[in-house]
Amino acid sequence: ITFAVESGDSVSIGDELATIESPEIQNQLLQEQSKLSSLRVELDRQRITTRQQKLENQKDEDSATIALKAAQRELRRAESAYKQGAMTGVEYEKAQDDLATAELLHKHSLMDRELDSERLEFELQTRQLAVDQQELLVANLQRQVEELALLSPVNGIVGNLAVDQKTKLTGYTARADC
Repeated sequence: ITFAVESGDSVSIGDELATIESPEIQNQLLQEQSKLSSLRVELDRQRITTRQQKLENQKDEDSATIALKAAQRELRRAESAYKQGAMTGVEYEKAQDDLATAELLHKHSLMDRELDSERLEFELQTRQLAVDQQELLVANLQRQVEELALLSPVNGIVGNLAVDQKTKLTGYTARADC
């Protein structure tokens, strides 16, 4: 314990009388603050990853959309050519198959984008919850550290100190008579 006052000092309500030094709690607070910083970095990294993946998903969807439109155009050309006798039935059926494939790939790209978006949002929420939990832990430890400062409950004059300056306390209740 380290006293901030001496016998005979005047104090007001809320003035610091003494502080109890607890290296264990201080160290634990520093460790948990470091872990919180790390979790915040992971959350930011996940946000970047989410944006990158959403962009990649959009590229895939755009490519599938372009392929679908190209297959639709090709089928229209094939229908016209088939009607005019400039294309065989096999080539016309291949154009139909290509359109069906493009439609299916487009549908899957939409479903993949939606599912991946849900997964990415879940990952972000999970990281955010870890940060929130760690913030609560740090706040609790910070409260414990702040409680190591003993404050005057009354206005008055310090009478005598129950222990000597820098005394190691174990299971002892520090008291300053005011």
